[in-house]
Amino acid sequence: MTRLRQFDVDSYRILAELSEAVMFEWEIHPDCFFAAANWKLNFGHEPIMENFSQNIEKIFFMHPDDKDVLLEYVNKIKNGPNNLSFTQNYLKFEMRLKNKDQEYIWFRLRLILRYIDDVHPDRLLGMMTNIDEEKKEFELLRYQAQKDLLTGLYNKMTTNTLITEYLENSCLPDKKQALFIIDIDGFKEVNDHFGHLFGDAVIADLAQRIEKTFRETDIVGRIGGDEFIVLIKNISKLELIEQKAQELLKYLKRTYSSNGETYAVSASIGIALCPDHGTFFTDLFNKADHALYYVKEHGKNNYALYHQKLPEAAYNNARIDTQKVDSTKRRKKSFHENVIEYVFKILYHTKDANVAINLILEVIGEKYDISRMFILERTAVGGYVNTFEWCNYDVESRQAEQQDIPKEAAEKFKPYFDENGIFSCVNIAMLPNELRQYFAGTPVRALLECQMIEGGVAAGFIGFEYNEYARMWKSDEIESLSFTAEILSTFLLKKRAMDKLQVVHLQTLEILDNIDSFVYVIDKKSHETLFLNKKAIEFFGANKIGGRCYEFISCEDGPCDYCPMLFLTDSLDHVAQEVYLPKRNLWFKAAVSRIQWTEGRDVCLLHCHDITAYKTK
Repeated sequence: MTRLRQFDVDSYRILAELSEAVMFEWEIHPDCFFAAANWKLNFGHEPIMENFSQNIEKIFFMHPDDKDVLLEYVNKIKNGPNNLSFTQNYLKFEMRLKNKDQEYIWFRLRLILRYIDDVHPDRLLGMMTNIDEEKKEFELLRYQAQKDLLTGLYNKMTTNTLITEYLENSCLPDKKQALFIIDIDGFKEVNDHFGHLFGDAVIADLAQRIEKTFRETDIVGRIGGDEFIVLIKNISKLELIEQKAQELLKYLKRTYSSNGETYAVSASIGIALCPDHGTFFTDLFNKADHALYYVKEHGKNNYALYHQKLPEAAYNNARIDTQKVDSTKRRKKSFHENVIEYVFKILYHTKDANVAINLILEVIGEKYDISRMFILERTAVGGYVNTFEWCNYDVESRQAEQQDIPKEAAEKFKPYFDENGIFSCVNIAMLPNELRQYFAGTPVRALLECQMIEGGVAAGFIGFEYNEYARMWKSDEIESLSFTAEILSTFLLKKRAMDKLQVVHLQTLEILDNIDSFVYVIDKKSHETLFLNKKAIEFFGANKIGGRCYEFISCEDGPCDYCPMLFLTDSLDHVAQEVYLPKRNLWFKAAVSRIQWTEGRDVCLLHCHDITAYKTK
């Protein structure tokens, strides 16, 4: 027995070292506990050695939901061998234990019971293996298999399965269940106009609004591009159904404006009750679908509860057929898992920057439970103006009062920003008096603010306010929100620079159009006309841009031998010359200059005055 014991101990030691497992042993009769040296590396303390059966919860810091298996097994051993069957000499199970960082980590435990003789157990050998990464990977795969890739809601197949199993096995007989089918009206027009990335963000936003409307115990899923399904469980009062339908109509009614046009989305909802309209999923779906089509055919943006008097509608329930999810698509991240990437893509592909920024503020605000988000931008005179704002439910807008913010008020946190341009405040009440005064009369309790930097100086600020209570901003929240702010800042600064260039461009055109002479830009090599001012367009015609200058200015068949561009040389970029156009009988005083143009073209600016009257005299 001694030889066998030594063999077992050595075997376990070797196996433990090879697998990086934690090996331990319980000597049953003296009730002593021994553990390998790597115990402390994993759990941050040396285990208690005496009275193991009484101190087991002080040795193994077990998750409350997982501790019963080990406790019951040890108690059976202590209470005598008759309590154990032969198959219980070996036990394998998984449980969560607190590690040295006070985090619950998944371990797989293997226990082997050894005997002095055929009847009396002598000791328990154990081996623990850290399977936390394996467990997380499994949970991720299960999540991806069950969840819709874009919204994070249950996908169609999982929704069908969960509702079917609940109706057949779990619903309470004295309670009603309500099945909602929700169809988004007007989504196709939004998706077509703003692009599919913007459309993805809209669907993700609407999905989150739907999910927030219901309880965690209810089943919420996405069963199509713009179609959702909800099972409200165990309803005591039918008023709840109408209340939830009204809330959905309110929360899902959205508008998006672009270039003077407004695109609206709303919801049409069909509802069926269990057991009133059926006890099986397919029966309820058909009835709710019938009610949905009635709403769609009668103006949309409403809800209807199924009843037998509803007119027949041409509908089908192919949408509830289960489908296998393509495993290659499961690797994609949902919108809310990878919202930063979507923010970047939406801004990159947007047709309307203002609409895109407002949507992004809304999506980020709801994802991170922000009360109010704002963007302050520096004006030409040095003050600041609130250019964008998003407010959560029941939060009052302050944009109107922030249209002329003094520099010192907007830059109040400037000395407190870190090297990354971030200032976070857990509790406004803890700020110095000179800073706290700026929040008097506001509900703000916590704040995160990021700088917009241009040329080394502050060009604006992007802020995230929280109104409920003091909030300890998590590191991942700060990282995501500050990175979002950085993307928005870069985009806005580039947009403002382009806006300024556009203004300068329009001002330049206005100046050129008000000059009482001909101004045109010609490609020196091809003689293509690239620009004409208003005076030249009125004289030569608007359709001449792109034509050859000698054809419509000089009325020649080929390049003019008297063309003023011929006087330019490698060392001479500007020439003034009087030119006679024989076929028009006109005299011009032409000033020609070589200028820079796109694509490296050799281009000349010609500024010509009609001096015919002077030359005729």
